[in-house]
Amino acid sequence: MTATLSARLGVSVLSSALFVALVGCSTTTGGVATTPPAPPASSVNASLLDPGRFPTTPQPPAGTAGSEQAGRLAEGHRMANYTVGPWQVDPALNSHLSGDAAVIDTYDQLGQVLWAWVVGGAWGQPFLVGFTSERHSTAGPQKSLRNAVLRFADDRAASAVAQGFHDKAMSFPRLEDVMPIVTEPEQSTPIPGHPDAHGALITYQQGAERLQELIVATAHGPYVLVQVIHCAATPDCPVQLAAHTLDLQLPLIDSFTPTDPSQFATLPLDPTGLVARTLPMPPDQATSTTGAAYEPAGALHFENDPAAVGPALNSAKVDEVSINRATIYRAATPEAAQKLLQAYSDTLSATKGAQSADGVPGLPQSRCTLIPGAGGLIPHHWCLATVEKYMIKTVARQLDTAHQQAAAQYRILVGS
Repeated sequence: MTATLSARLGVSVLSSALFVALVGCSTTTGGVATTPPAPPASSVNASLLDPGRFPTTPQPPAGTAGSEQAGRLAEGHRMANYTVGPWQVDPALNSHLSGDAAVIDTYDQLGQVLWAWVVGGAWGQPFLVGFTSERHSTAGPQKSLRNAVLRFADDRAASAVAQGFHDKAMSFPRLEDVMPIVTEPEQSTPIPGHPDAHGALITYQQGAERLQELIVATAHGPYVLVQVIHCAATPDCPVQLAAHTLDLQLPLIDSFTPTDPSQFATLPLDPTGLVARTLPMPPDQATSTTGAAYEPAGALHFENDPAAVGPALNSAKVDEVSINRATIYRAATPEAAQKLLQAYSDTLSATKGAQSADGVPGLPQSRCTLIPGAGGLIPHHWCLATVEKYMIKTVARQLDTAHQQAAAQYRILVGS
């Protein structure tokens, strides 16, 4: 390994005697995977590390965005750190589907936040970028919350859009080709403690089911804060969720320092170089949120169990999470990374139906876990390891693939 790579890693990397702190296989007791304490660090057998066809060298430095559109995407990644996660509003809102968290960087993508009819309320207004995060409950009365922060060019535009969204939500056409098919009069709904919020309660039919949805839009400076809520637990459940979300979101977005749109092209894409050292996603599988680094608060939007993982990231003093084909968590120290792996492993093992799987060949203390797919989805294998102060996570349908990705990611980080 070259001195340049050592400096880039910011650690003193050993040669063939490099140690990693990984966790051994879990066991199953009463149908639930259990996690033994992490054993002492053990020497890696580099000759057994099989990366398959995955790359084993870092990507070229990313530099700056270079264009306004690429800069919008980078700004959206920054906004993820300042968007309230639904689990922060209600811990029961902890389950998600792929794509429930996304950067919104074009007008057309506003359809990921609101019904197409309602999106029309922003027509002609200068939209810049936004971020949306959605979660739903799996136990008890069904409920869901989508929270989005949308940035427009100025306060005037944001105010017009919030009013426009509300006007549209209060006037759905009763046509079979306009979704949803609203079946009862829309109700203008005030949000407790937030007189500037525009709430509209709609009732519509979905198959044989009658659903109610609360759509809330609030202008706040150049931002429009949007909540889309389903909750039939109690009559006031939707408005209470909306009020609590705004209680948290308003001060959080006030702490964000937005980039002047004229400077979008100059935004750095990978300030620390960690994304370049993260196993890359094939271009045809990349999304608006991959190939980027986040603060812990932003990274939690992409976790299976953010309510459990969040405290573990805080305890390990994680300051950056790079998300691509693999995910890398940068902790404060190697010891903190080891503790993070233990805590993360405990969370995986506690998942209903989790099963331990063979560790990564060559990484004698690595841990891999088979997590069943929820709602009929395909099960995936999760593998965890640590290299110095970094924790590695790979997820794949096939165990061999997860092993190879972990081996490739290990080699990228140590430069061998």
